[in-house]
Amino acid sequence: MTATRRDDGTRQLLQCGVGTFAVGVLAAALASTVLGGIGHQGPHTNSGWIALLVAMMCVPFGAMALALGVAKWLRNRREDSPGRSSGDGNQLPLNPVSRESGSLLSFSDQSSMERRSHGKERQ
Repeated sequence: MTATRRDDGTRQLLQCGVGTFAVGVLAAALASTVLGGIGHQGPHTNSGWIALLVAMMCVPFGAMALALGVAKWLRNRREDSPGRSSGDGNQLPLNPVSRESGSLLSFSDQSSMERRSHGKERQ
């Protein structure tokens, strides 16, 4: 990793994914062992049900966050490879947009224009 590399959130996404997934696996393990076990109709104790609910929330979310973090890490690793040049033409150029044309309005501009036009109609 280079010293000029920007922080794009990959490390934080990986940490969140691993942590959330680990909490879900731990909750599932506790629900099936320490907190009364799980039978045909679900956990045997109230704390087992809570642990099962935590596991059912954390495992899928943690797995998705972890998968996204790994995909971002692989992309960053591929972009930082020595055989790849930074100006390879894959990026589209961004052209500045003029606001004088009136074709692009932000929500605040649009609402203020609507208020002005409605006010003229009422008078």
